[in-house]
Amino acid sequence: MGPAPIEMNAARQSVVVKAPISQVYEQWSRVENLPRFITPLRNVQRIDDTHFSYIWHPNGSEQQGVFQIVLRVPSRRIAWRSMSDGFMSGVVGFEPRSDQETEITLKIRSVFDPPSLSRRVEEYLRNFKRLVENGQAAL
Repeated sequence: MGPAPIEMNAARQSVVVKAPISQVYEQWSRVENLPRFITPLRNVQRIDDTHFSYIWHPNGSEQQGVFQIVLRVPSRRIAWRSMSDGFMSGVVGFEPRSDQETEITLKIRSVFDPPSLSRRVEEYLRNFKRLVENGQAAL
């Protein structure tokens, strides 16, 4: 038996974005651009194909870490986990609703408390929807 597991909480939210699934997946899969809609993230940098370093500002305190993309199914699903302290893992799924609409479901497991986690997940999806629909091209 190892040390007691960190208490993890989970939140799940969905949003429908008015854009084709290929475009939505493409935009999300540019990992370096995640801070454009996941606002506490800063300075995401590729280490290799699946590992990325990041700086995280959850509540004004700065934390650094590395996360790993553990699964990539083109136009369907991306899953990742933070390597640093078991802090966070997540999966985002993409479901076509029509040629021009995609439903995104984001599930995050984290050490944040549930109400705040749900609110954050909802906010990240809202930001992403705005980014895609307002045609602000990814950098």
